[in-house]
Amino acid sequence: QQSIGVTTMAGVRPAAIVSMVLLHCRPIECASIARFRVFRQSAQHRSDMPNNLLRRRWFLQGVAVSPTWLPFRSQSNAKPPPPPHPSRDELAGAFEEWEDMVPFENEDFRRFDESNDKLFYDEPKLVEHIDKAGVSALTRFHETELQNIAQGLGKSSTQDLDVLDLCSSWVSHLGSARPRKVVGLGMNMEELQANPVLTERIVADLNASPKLDLPDSSFDAVLCQLSIDYLIKPIDVAAEAFRVLRPGGVFVVTFSNRLFFQKAVAVWTGKSDLDHIETVGAFMHYSDAPIKSIHAFDLIPNVIKTGGDPLYAVVGTKS
Repeated sequence: QQSIGVTTMAGVRPAAIVSMVLLHCRPIECASIARFRVFRQSAQHRSDMPNNLLRRRWFLQGVAVSPTWLPFRSQSNAKPPPPPHPSRDELAGAFEEWEDMVPFENEDFRRFDESNDKLFYDEPKLVEHIDKAGVSALTRFHETELQNIAQGLGKSSTQDLDVLDLCSSWVSHLGSARPRKVVGLGMNMEELQANPVLTERIVADLNASPKLDLPDSSFDAVLCQLSIDYLIKPIDVAAEAFRVLRPGGVFVVTFSNRLFFQKAVAVWTGKSDLDHIETVGAFMHYSDAPIKSIHAFDLIPNVIKTGGDPLYAVVGTKS
């Protein structure tokens, strides 16, 4: 196909805005980004670099848009082909090897829309960002994970747990689990006030400052739902999450391939599900926190057959 052209970061913003208008400001699928041709513009020769390093450092600096992409997405029932789904072996081996140096650069966390995030999140978004099957799977996973945490910490039930919900909104997807304390930290107070399980609400912008104004070792679980792809300092946020966890506590990061494209960081866009899993694990590993283990979970393993939204979790346990 003939490309319209390669644009700069500034020049591609209108295209991103048009795409979001067509989608009525709903998150789009990363699989849709396959309709783009992505180029990394660099003077450095990288042919001798390992594949995993290349893939982790792939930065979306210029985009050539296929002339069929916008009509494709404007069709209400049109869906892109499903992306490759990671196997069990790939999930099990996702965190077996780590590079000596942090495999990210500052440019990996640039976004199409670099405006103040408070402007974007000022309007409450009281909607789910994944489909119904994804919401059900996310809720079941949290219920099970919180029960396991309670048992592992020698607590009688989830009612004895203290939970921090990072990037919180109007729903925390806890299901039947009812921790005694659920602190929600998010960008919009109206969304937080609509969340009935929260016992405390904090408005804070983690992109402005990843430092949490919370004491050390004060939570049994820290959750980050469907938001890790918007953080421009995710390693710092991971370090803070482990700091506020008690020994044996867990940092649970869940994500899909849907996103607000203009606010997602470059290291996330246009990548496969396995890349996302490895990236989240790397955020935890390179935080230098005392981590006992990191594991990945496929929450909807039959998603290729069902055609819904994929959903994954990366769980780090504090030593």
